[in-house]
Amino acid sequence: MKTRRHIGIALLTLLVLAITITIVHTIVISPKNYRIQDVQVTNKTIPQQFQNFKIAYLSDIHLRSKKDITRLESIVKDLNEQSYQMVLFGGDLYEGKVFEDKKVTQILNSIHSSHGKFAVLGEEDNSNSSQVVQILNEAGFETLNNEARTIYYNEARIRLIGYNIEAAAALEKSDLYTLSFSHYPDQFAFISDTSQYHLAGHSGGGFIYLPLLGATTKLTHAKTYNHGRYTKKNAILYVSNGLSTMADHPYKFLAKNEIVMLTLTKS
Repeated sequence: MKTRRHIGIALLTLLVLAITITIVHTIVISPKNYRIQDVQVTNKTIPQQFQNFKIAYLSDIHLRSKKDITRLESIVKDLNEQSYQMVLFGGDLYEGKVFEDKKVTQILNSIHSSHGKFAVLGEEDNSNSSQVVQILNEAGFETLNNEARTIYYNEARIRLIGYNIEAAAALEKSDLYTLSFSHYPDQFAFISDTSQYHLAGHSGGGFIYLPLLGATTKLTHAKTYNHGRYTKKNAILYVSNGLSTMADHPYKFLAKNEIVMLTLTKS
C-alpha cells in the first residue's frame, strides 16, 4: 500500500510540476521569445538564377511600450546576422498610438537588404496609417497597396504582390513565378488563383494552439487559415505566428513568435 501511495504522490507531483511549467512558459516566457523559422519554397517555375534566394518575413510587431522598442532592437540585430536578399513586413507595427517614431524609424532603417524592403499595412496600422507609412518609407520600405513589383536577380525575374486588408480580388495572373503577401490570411481564398506562394500574419498562430484541436483563438479574417502551412490547388500559404502578442491576447502556447526565413528552390 505504501508503495502505491508513494507512486501516486510522485505522479501527482510530476503532474503539478508539468502544469506549473506550462503556465509559466505560456504567460512569462513564450510571449517574448521568438525564433527564426526556416521555410523551403520549392516550385518548378522559380528561375534557376533565384536558387537559394532568401526572403525574411516579419509581421505583427505590436509596439505598445518602450520595452517593446528595446525588444525590436534585439530582433533586428538577430535578423541582420542572417543571410538574406529581401525583407517583407506583413503589417501591425504598432498597437495603439504611434510613439518614439524617430527611434522606430532608425531601428527599421538598420535592417539590411540588397534587393528591397516591402510592406503592407495591418488593421492596427489603419488608425495611424499616414504616420506608419511615413515611418516605413523613411526606413527604406516601399508600402504596397494591391500592387505588383518585378524583382530582378542574376538577370532573372519573379513577381512580388502586396495586398492591403481591403483587397477582395486578386491581381491578374502572370507568367512569372509569383510570391504575394498580405496581413489577413483568409484572403488566400482568392489569392491562391494567381500566386504560387503567399505569406500572411494577423492570426498570432492562434495564440494558444492545441494539437488535434488547433487554434483556440480565431481572429476575424483568420477563421479558415490561422496557423502554419496550407495548400490550395497549386498554391501554398504560410501563416506566420507574428512577433508579439496582443493586449487582448497576452499569452502564447505552441504558437511561438517568429521571423520567417524563406529560401527559394527550383524543383
